[in-house]
Amino acid sequence: MRLKKALTGSALSLALLVSATPAFATTSSSTNTTPEAKALETCTTKPFGPYYSRNEIPNFINDGVKKWYLKGVSSWDGVWYGYYESCN
Repeated sequence: MRLKKALTGSALSLALLVSATPAFATTSSSTNTTPEAKALETCTTKPFGPYYSRNEIPNFINDGVKKWYLKGVSSWDGVWYGYYESCN
């Protein structure tokens, strides 16, 4: 009886292992967009300005090489600067 249980258990374990193998073998051809992958991106922050009104500051700037996205603003004596970020 013990031999029968041992053989049945081994056969079931082997069947589960073989049936799960294709799930482990799959690969993704899409780009990696996990938070860990985004943390590895190199981002550059750069101020653009001066602007003389908060409404003049654009949400993004294309300088011909990179596209910069607005991340923050600052003002001093009525002169505004936009802080932009560009990631690779």
